[in-house]
Amino acid sequence: MIKLIASDMDGTLLNDKHEISEENVKAIKKAEEAGITFAISTGREYDTVESLLKKNDIKCQCVLMNGAEYRDEDGNIVEEINMKQEVAKKIILMLQEKKVSARIFTNKGIFTTDTEEEALKEMAYRSKSFNPEFTKEQAIEYAKTQPYFTQLQYISNLDEFFEDDIQVRKFVAFHEDIKLVERMKREIGKIEGLAVSSSFRDNMEITHETAQKGIILAKVAEKMGINRDEVMVLGDSFNDYSMFTEFTESVAMGNAIDEIKEIAKYITDTNVNDGVAKAIYRVLEERQN
Repeated sequence: MIKLIASDMDGTLLNDKHEISEENVKAIKKAEEAGITFAISTGREYDTVESLLKKNDIKCQCVLMNGAEYRDEDGNIVEEINMKQEVAKKIILMLQEKKVSARIFTNKGIFTTDTEEEALKEMAYRSKSFNPEFTKEQAIEYAKTQPYFTQLQYISNLDEFFEDDIQVRKFVAFHEDIKLVERMKREIGKIEGLAVSSSFRDNMEITHETAQKGIILAKVAEKMGINRDEVMVLGDSFNDYSMFTEFTESVAMGNAIDEIKEIAKYITDTNVNDGVAKAIYRVLEERQN
């Protein structure tokens, strides 16, 4: 019997408007009424998750930054997994050498080594990646208003940055040259103690090797006294892979990448057709039978 449902956000719980549909919200509420705990498991940082949860009156635990941070229902940090500073510095230098822009998620906010102009260019590309209907100009104007740009902090001196008791939890980079992204993933992946994954084919996400969704979710379930076969996970992309290997009750979205579909126990509908809700309803129906 399923007691915990953990869902990815982008490409899974969120539709093409990057919103949680009414049907998905309804299904989550029904699951909670049935005594099932619902949790978010995402590559996003808390600030971009919290607003969506509040908007839809959802209060739940959150696995964040691919597993580098875990927060309870009230948003309190329960667990965090940081990289060693020397490793983080090495990654920054490798990215700078290839001129790949990245956001650096830390205990003191989000940083970049880029200039404001360079950061805006990367954020505009990210905005267009999320909203392909945008023109280049629209993407730039949209990016200027988004928290992931307006709240960005700039590193002027790398040594001073690391002297400030900084704890690095995750790197995220988007680049239009997918071959370059793949090369960088391979090169950075050679560094011992790291997990390198993607939410999209044109991005890379870097965390400590133990900061993976499946690993931290398994810890959460254990603390709650829930067996692994009582956990259902939903996802669509590379950074969901660890959930699908840790838990047998795995559900791939209809829009998921082939690598996720191949190891999933079930395949539900797409993220634009309330695939999460349909998977939840299946669980609720099985409970009644």
